[in-house]
Order: sequence, then C-alpha cells, then structure tokens
Amino acid sequence: MANDTRPQKGRTRKIPAVQDAVWNAFNAIRKKYNLTWNEVFRRFSIYENGIEYIFSAPPEMTKERRLDLNTVMGLIDLWIGNIRENWSVIHSSPTIQEISGTYKDLPAIIIGAGPTVRDRGHLQTLKEYNFPGPIVATAHALKWCLEAGVVPTHTLIVDANEEKILAFIDDPLVDSYADRIKMIMCVSVHPTVVNRWAGPKCFFFSGVPQDLVPNVDKLISSFIPNIPGIDTGGNAGSAGISLALGMGCNPLCTIGLDFAYPKDFPYSQTQYYEAWMQSVGEGKAYPTEEDMIKKIYHPYKHPVFKTECYTDFVYEVFAKSTVEMVKHYATVYNRTIINATEGGAFYSSHLKCMKFRTFLDRYATRRQG
Repeated sequence: MANDTRPQKGRTRKIPAVQDAVWNAFNAIRKKYNLTWNEVFRRFSIYENGIEYIFSAPPEMTKERRLDLNTVMGLIDLWIGNIRENWSVIHSSPTIQEISGTYKDLPAIIIGAGPTVRDRGHLQTLKEYNFPGPIVATAHALKWCLEAGVVPTHTLIVDANEEKILAFIDDPLVDSYADRIKMIMCVSVHPTVVNRWAGPKCFFFSGVPQDLVPNVDKLISSFIPNIPGIDTGGNAGSAGISLALGMGCNPLCTIGLDFAYPKDFPYSQTQYYEAWMQSVGEGKAYPTEEDMIKKIYHPYKHPVFKTECYTDFVYEVFAKSTVEMVKHYATVYNRTIINATEGGAFYSSHLKCMKFRTFLDRYATRRQG
C-alpha cells in the first residue's frame, strides 16, 4: 500500500545525536505550529520537492546567506505587491539604460548616510569645489546634501519601506530641487514613494539569487521584462557604486559608507537593536541583553584612518558584500575605487583610502570667491 499513511508498528527508529542549538531551533518551530513529530515528518513527505531544495542548499549558513534569506522571506510579499502597483509607471518610464556610459572616464562621488559624512564636514567641503562628474546620493543623505548647498545629480532608492523613505524625500526643500535630480529607483520601491517624487526618475531591477529562493527571480523578470539590473550589495550606498560603474565613471569615490557606528553611540539607538532584543530570553539565542551585545556588536579600528567605531551583524554583511563588489570592479573592470569616509569599517586591499579633500584637490577645481 504505497499511499498508506498509517504508522507501521514494530519498527523502532532512532534519531542520531543533534547539536542542542540545532535541535532547539527546529523544535521551537514544531511547537509554534503545535505539530507532533509524526506530523512534522509527514509534511516532509508531502512537500518533498521543497524539502529537497533545503537539503541541496549550502550546508553552512554564513552571515551573508542568513541575512539574505531572512530579508527575502520577510519582504518578498511587499516587493511583489509594490512591483504590481508600480507596473504602469515602470513601463512608461526610462530605465537605467538611458544613463549607461553617460559619464565615461569622469570621476564620481557616492554619498551614503553614515555618520562620518556630517561629522567630518564632507558636504561643506564638497561645496567648495566644482566637481566634473556625477554626484550620487542615497535618499537618506539627500536632504543633508541640499541643506549644505550640494545638489546631487542622482539620488538612489533601494528600500521598499514606505514610511522610512518618505521621511527623506517628502519635504519642501527636496521638492524645490527635484527637477534637477534624477531619481534612480528599484522596481520594488513603495508606490507612494514612486508617485511622491516630483522630478525625473528611472528604474532598475535588483534580482534574487536562484540558489537563495528558486524561481522567484525568473518570475519577477518575466513580469517586468527589459528592466536592467544592478548589484545593490543590499543597501543604497553600495548600489551607488554599481550605478557609477554603469555610467562609465573612473575613479569612484565614496563618503558616508561607514557600515559602522561611532564608538560612543548607544547600542539601544542602533538601527536593529529592537530586532536583536527579540532574540533575548530564556530558551532563545541570547540568554541576556549583555550576551546579545557581546555577540552582535564588535569594535573596529580602521587600518588606514586609525579611527575607532563598532559594527553589528547587518553592517558586517553589507561591508563584506561591498568589499567583494569593489574587488570585482577593480580587477575585472579596472576601476579605481576610493574610500574617503575618513572612518567607519569599510576597508579592502582593492580600495584606495584618502582624505576627501585630497580626492577633491586631484579630481575637481576650487570655486572662486
């Protein structure tokens, strides 16, 4: 009886020893859905195709893969919903193809929202110069730029969150400059944000790797054909590096890509602190808040700038993915990527580190008067 689902009597099965952490994590899911062990294994049998994917996945869950998987599984419904709502705007708007190669061999500046961009007065410094190439600012840094008298040529949005991004662009000052700034948006940006932007805009696609969630990338690509993609590195600052590469720029200079917090910044005010706190308590990943802080947050001293800060799990993943991006662009595309943050935790042997004013003195001209 091939379809007989009744448990067979007289057969004893033993499960080999399993590490406590692995067992507890799996058992917590079983208890959450109030399943008996028989029901758990019955579901394994029913959904064998999906289970086979899990078994064929890489055996080690790296920090990068864990963050990528949690992000995709947590946000995929939002992404798909946003793309559906944006469909008509996407298909009636330009793509990033229109800016491909438009700044060939000109220098570029990518402005992130790390604390050094204001602590070091980099925007005020930039205002002193006439810069010949594109200035790409993340949405988070846009108002800071405009308040300092710096008007970016491009602004970039990757995040699909409505409230978070509206806080950066829903502003009279931003509106007054919108017609001079090209907004580069991922297709999954929230439709309210897409429609709120009053200036020119174009779209790109940030894919989901096949080995992370099978078929999702193919399905989305079929829904929005002919939309070029770029490597975002999981955040807008890193995506700005990819964008500048596509525009043909060389060198590419970053400021505000810290991937870190100042060393005296309170842990409780960091971006993901409340999320980490959900993992604190009896039977959870971290027994106490002190234990969580010790394992999640790590001090960092920059090997070139000699500044001190600290990172967390998410920033470490962002930094590592961006380092891999920089290595690829430097070796394959022969681009020079410069880190002029003068701090933070962004470092690679493929990066040139220098003070921002030094970069501007080399690649820009001082304003007169």
